[in-house]
Amino acid sequence: MRASRPVASRPGRVPGPFLRHPPNRPSAVRLQLISDLHLERQTDFQTVAAPDVDLLVLAGDVGSYQAGSRLVTDDFGLGRFSPRRADAPWRRVLYVPGNHEYDGLEFTTAQARLRQTCADLGIEWLDREQIVIGDVRFIGTTLWADFDALAAREATVTKQLAAREKAFRAANFYLRRYSTLVDGQHLLAEGQRELALDCQAWLRAALAVPFDGKTVAVTHYAPSLRSADPRYGLTPGTAGFCNSLDELLPFADLWLHGHLHCAHDYVVESPSGPRGELPHRCRVVANPLGYASKGEQEDYRPELVIEV
Repeated sequence: MRASRPVASRPGRVPGPFLRHPPNRPSAVRLQLISDLHLERQTDFQTVAAPDVDLLVLAGDVGSYQAGSRLVTDDFGLGRFSPRRADAPWRRVLYVPGNHEYDGLEFTTAQARLRQTCADLGIEWLDREQIVIGDVRFIGTTLWADFDALAAREATVTKQLAAREKAFRAANFYLRRYSTLVDGQHLLAEGQRELALDCQAWLRAALAVPFDGKTVAVTHYAPSLRSADPRYGLTPGTAGFCNSLDELLPFADLWLHGHLHCAHDYVVESPSGPRGELPHRCRVVANPLGYASKGEQEDYRPELVIEV
């Protein structure tokens, strides 16, 4: 029997048209980006707060309760980032959950628990939500993977479906052990694709709304194969980490993501952008910590600051 379909998040607010900044444009927003801390394995890791930033962006996989988790708190490791702490270095913290926060937990229950945890800690939930700070619009979603990143390169429907099936098989080898649950069963790639398609539909609608300012997209999963991990090349497994949503990049000025345990900082140039810029440039940045045991932390920038 097929498990009931999870809902990626409550629908979220898609803004009305033409949100505008105040007459006197505020100064640039300075943000710090981190992701993939995996505090369930690296409980002693201490985050360095970059000086003189307006906010911290957490792009997912902060901590989980998967089998073998060493977390002893019930806050997914988020408590240390609460701006309500007396010693908090960040005034505002925006958070998009990753996939691993849900590991071993019922999806809907875990999502409600994560949202409540953020509310209790003063952390701003950004999954299928948007937040405007000054003249910068932050639009966020976990995004998940549709497993079609490589399929999109195939010329025929038959080959596209075959590529998707290969991606499903590659992902399910891992997801049968580490993934969220629906009705007590692991949510495999086919079900996660449905989550991804829901998130994509919401994200497209949100990005399409005109905004007189800068737009920052925050996702856990990568929007483009340009973010593929060079250690592994393009394999069926890559489609479980990257989407092929390059057509959305012109609608954002900055795209922040996590999930892959390799740092990225590149610019994608398009002929034009939503405000008529010629050309339009979208900067894509990932700053994951990754696992020390796998030698993935060399390129992590502990005090990375991005100005928008």
